Amino acid sequence: IPAFAVGRTQDMLYLLADLTRQGRIPKLSVFVDSPMATAATEITFRHMELLDAETHALMGRHGGAAHFRKLDFVEDVEESKALNRITGGAVIISASGMCEAGRIKFHLRANLPRRESTILITGFQAAGTFGRRLVDGAKRVRLLGEDIPVRADLYTLGGLSAHADRSALLAWLGHFRGRPRQVFVVHGEDSVATGFAADLQSQFGWDAQAPLPGHSVILD
Repeated sequence: IPAFAVGRTQDMLYLLADLTRQGRIPKLSVFVDSPMATAATEITFRHMELLDAETHALMGRHGGAAHFRKLDFVEDVEESKALNRITGGAVIISASGMCEAGRIKFHLRANLPRRESTILITGFQAAGTFGRRLVDGAKRVRLLGEDIPVRADLYTLGGLSAHADRSALLAWLGHFRGRPRQVFVVHGEDSVATGFAADLQSQFGWDAQAPLPGHSVILD
């Protein structure tokens, strides 16, 4: 499971624990293989009282460990490499979320050729990313200098994004007390970014644009 270290990894641990609690899946051996995700999860576990009652009751003070056969946080590089010798019965959650960097690339190299493996994509994959090529159905990929066949099953899971949508962003911007001199929309695919810049122009009368790669602006 490629997952962002902050937010998405913790969401996946909650969802896996909840599915186990409901009896919809058996207890799993789960490995979180990302030093940053480990640090972020430790912070989350230290402040469980800040989460809603349902989450606190499910995850408790031990991060829901009772709902897993095993829950390991992997930091050592050699231990990370050893995960790729596991042939089944394990869930590996690793960064980065769009498969562009980090330890997930090594896990993909080991598991993409395996028909018995499953790659679960848990968020939007931006155009041009390795994750997007997988979602678009690539049969072979170039990864870590190797030509890799894609034989594993691949599934996408939507609805986990923590980003505000168009309506929420417009509502937030609508409370600005001062009008910005200029707005640059630099997130999202080209058509979406251009459309959102147009919304800012039409609704607020702001000078907004979605710059293209390589575009430069001099700010006075």
